[in-house]
Amino acid sequence: MKRFLTVEKEEEDNTETNAIKKAKIKRKYPSTFLTVNVNGLLSKINSPDKWKEKQTLLTYLRSANADVISITETWIPGNGSSGGSSSKKYTQPYSNDGTNKSYRESANGIESLLDSNGFLRKYARYYNCFHQKSAGVLTLVNAEEVEKPNRVRLRFTNEDKGEEEWPGRVIECQFGDDEDANRLVVLSTYSPNNGSGAESRERRRRWDDSVLKRLTQLRKEGVDFIWNGDLNVAPDGIDVKFDDIKAMENKKASDPDYGVAGFTRNEQRRFQNILEASEASDAYRVVNGERRSYTWRAYTVNKVGGKVFNTVNPGMRLDLMVVSKNLKSKIQRCYHATDDLPDTEAMKMPMEKFFGSDHCAVHLELKNMDNDNNNNNSEENEENEKETNATKEKDASDPSDRGPRSIEAIE
Repeated sequence: MKRFLTVEKEEEDNTETNAIKKAKIKRKYPSTFLTVNVNGLLSKINSPDKWKEKQTLLTYLRSANADVISITETWIPGNGSSGGSSSKKYTQPYSNDGTNKSYRESANGIESLLDSNGFLRKYARYYNCFHQKSAGVLTLVNAEEVEKPNRVRLRFTNEDKGEEEWPGRVIECQFGDDEDANRLVVLSTYSPNNGSGAESRERRRRWDDSVLKRLTQLRKEGVDFIWNGDLNVAPDGIDVKFDDIKAMENKKASDPDYGVAGFTRNEQRRFQNILEASEASDAYRVVNGERRSYTWRAYTVNKVGGKVFNTVNPGMRLDLMVVSKNLKSKIQRCYHATDDLPDTEAMKMPMEKFFGSDHCAVHLELKNMDNDNNNNNSEENEENEKETNATKEKDASDPSDRGPRSIEAIE
């Protein structure tokens, strides 16, 4: 007796139809976001001494299952890397074309890690690396749940040629087509540290100017955006933890560049200017009000202006989620990985929250934007329904039109 029966044509068609019905329909817009500064993703992968750090990071990412994951400080050397002085001139500051052996080997290591973990295989990957083995951003998009970005760019503007000593990096992903009324742009960034010298401060000022220009442009175009990552700025006094914070703030009044990098008046002023000009909001503050919580912890005591502060493991809120005006009302949650811990425990930098880094993860959850798209098209759907009903009435009155339509007509 035959074990395999011939399937009739009708059964084949039904099987194909059922398979199509079961196929997962992807969302056009992501709704869950995670950003984390891993302080060297490459080192966690390559170093056998950091096996635990890698495993706890992977476990955390698997549990989060975010639509978009922004990883900063990947430490993957970009094309043109020589390991030499930062003053060396490079001709291809944004190129990740794989022509450099160091970049190619490093990128292959990252890809192997992503491909060897089942839950990460579903993520589309986008890189923006610094010339040397530092900085760098990696954006992961859950391609099983969300349509891939319609456009990806590695610069704030087409005119921005980049600078060889500028470690700041951006990956801009646009979800939705250019003609969509509610496109979404996600900017994953690593902002360069302000440093303590005139040159590094000027570098940071130029970076902030580029961010301001881009986000203002998106606002004028009516495009929703999320700007996230290690922004390297603590927006206000409640975003830092130092024993001598009052003395620092008093000093800042006379010297706007005084203080630790990330907490100087000039940096805070420029950040507020960006928010105001682009009509954007700090998502964590929208949800959590005046709550004190920090995403970065120092390994040692901190020195400012030659003075040693008494606080060991001071904290700063440097990793942020910034949302455009229209997204403010769509925020459901915004939280830090350590928000469920008392500060005395968070400052110990537990492995399951920090993965060996000095930063913890930040999460953002929004209402499903695809529902808004459906609502915006409700009038169009009503018109289509009217046309369909009119066609049905015509078919009922005219038997000659009841024949099967061709595939071309259906398409």
